[in-house]
Amino acid sequence: MATSNRMEKDKVETYARTLLEAARAEGREKRDLRALDGLADALGELSDTLKVILERGDEQLLPDIAQRYSALFHAEVDVVAVDVTTAIPLDDDLREEVEEFLTVEYDKPVFVVEHVDPSIIGGIIFNARGERRDASVRTQLENARRVLKAKGGE
Repeated sequence: MATSNRMEKDKVETYARTLLEAARAEGREKRDLRALDGLADALGELSDTLKVILERGDEQLLPDIAQRYSALFHAEVDVVAVDVTTAIPLDDDLREEVEEFLTVEYDKPVFVVEHVDPSIIGGIIFNARGERRDASVRTQLENARRVLKAKGGE
């Protein structure tokens, strides 16, 4: 019995360290911790379905499944969850402006989930209901680069 308990603790330690090191390599420790906590909380509902998805080799479908789940959920709920990504954290005034804009845009109350990604340089990215609107400086620069490259090749 003690050996079994020790083996289980060793497994837990190995899995936890593996996940943490993988998250560190991507700079996503906090995000992955929240995701892991959420998964642990929902495991009762999810475990059988996830097992089938993995057994069938369909794990590449997980982002699409999550997106469709979100769409189904939001179709039945009167609040729209919107992921908002900016290069720096929103201050209170800008957060209020963004929420007001999105409330008008979706004609429903919104729940804003904020993300900070300095690599977008500036601007803002909205993700809601499977739709992405990218008004980031990085994307604008990439678009300008493509146009200039295409014109240079003429």
